[in-house]
Parts: sequence; structure tokens; C-alpha cells
Amino acid sequence: MTTIGHTLPATPELRFFQARPVLRRVTFVAGYEGLSVLFTVFVLSALLGHSGGESTLTAILVSTTATAWNYVWNTIFEALERRSGATGRGARARALHAIGYEGGVLLFTIPLVALMLHVSLLEALVIESGLLVFFLVFTLGYTWAFDRVFGLPASARAAAH
Repeated sequence: MTTIGHTLPATPELRFFQARPVLRRVTFVAGYEGLSVLFTVFVLSALLGHSGGESTLTAILVSTTATAWNYVWNTIFEALERRSGATGRGARARALHAIGYEGGVLLFTIPLVALMLHVSLLEALVIESGLLVFFLVFTLGYTWAFDRVFGLPASARAAAH
């Protein structure tokens, strides 16, 4: 059985997702954002004392914003991989992916958090910075695990000889 980069063996299920990049991205984003909403609600309500409803609505709006950015960022990142001829995804590529994603999320969500939680932009920056530390690690781990389970996208696989 062949392998794809450093992923699990190339089973029919892995080939299924590799042949359908949009489905792969949608699956990636759904899992990522579902877990993100749960964590964000916990942090905002249990740790920071915001009401459950306020925390949930904020988490859903932040997740919706992050979901749109996630899809756009993954599309951009994979296009850059194709253009550069990169094969595989080492630590550097994964770090650049995580930093680019989280940096974009911050630009969009700081004003949103300030508005929804009735806090200053500085307070929203502090809240989002705390979440950023978690999500940088989470993004790195999630993308690695996702690639292990579903295989690398075509943009990161070595060309077959």
C-alpha cells in the first residue's frame, strides 16, 4: 500500500477527500470551527464571566467570521504551495499557515468582540490575544491531525513519477 508524504496509508477514503478539494476544505472548517465555538463559549462564560447568551452569540459570530477567513486563507495558502512547487508540509509551512490564519482572524474579530461584549478595543485585543495563544497551538495540532487522517491536499503531495 502506498503512502502520501508522511500521512497514513492511501486508503480509498483518503483518495476520496484528495480528489474533492472543496469537500476537504468544508470538512476541515466544520470540524475546526465546531471545536472552536465550544472552547470560546467556555472561555468567555466560565473564565471571563460574560453571560451564556452573550458568550454563545459572540462565539458564533466570531466562528462565522473565522470560517469565511479559514476557507479564503486555505485557498490562498494552497495556491501559494502550488505556485512554489512545495511538496509535503513541514514545521515551517505549518507555522506559516497557522500564523497567517490567526493574523487574519485577529484583524476581523477584535472589533467584533469589542462590539458584542461591550468592551474597549484594547480589552477585545487582550481577550483575542489570549485566545490567539490557544488557537495558534490548536491550529497547528488540528491541521497536522487532519492531514494525518485525511491525507495531504494535492497542493502539498509530491508529484507521482
